[in-house]
This record gives sequence, C-alpha cells and structure tokens, in this order.
Amino acid sequence: MTAALRRPRTKSHSAQVGVASARGRFLRLHDMIASTGLSESTIRRRVEKGEMPKPVALTTRCVGWWEGDFLAWAATKREGAEQA
Repeated sequence: MTAALRRPRTKSHSAQVGVASARGRFLRLHDMIASTGLSESTIRRRVEKGEMPKPVALTTRCVGWWEGDFLAWAATKREGAEQA
C-alpha cells in the first residue's frame, strides 16, 4: 500500500473528493440544507419527529450533525427510494 493511501484524509481533501474524512467532522445547518435540499424549518421539524439524526450541541449557541450519522441516514433514504 502506498503512503498516499495510508494518509488520513483532511477536511479539505475530503471536500475535494466528496467523501467523509477518516476522522469525521460536524456538518452545520447550511451543510445540511445544501446536502438535502430541504429548508431549515423542514430539517428542524424532521429532527423533532425523529425522522432525521439529532444535532449535537457544539457550544451554547452552535449545533452540528456528525457526518457519519448524516451519511448513514442518507443511505437509508436512498435505499428506500430505489425500492419504491
């Protein structure tokens, strides 16, 4: 295995290739809106109903969704859409 394959991905490298970083990262609300195409109110409503992953409090006024949780949720949505 080459050194390039063993190197952990950085956030910028992950963004360039469109995959989750090896360490993971938090997605902010604007990332969720861009990734899903849903509005802020729809995302908040679905979180409240338990239809989307819950965000994690990063500070007293800042929340984020763990990227792995979002990707797992998105994968189940894709599988459901393919079966329909």
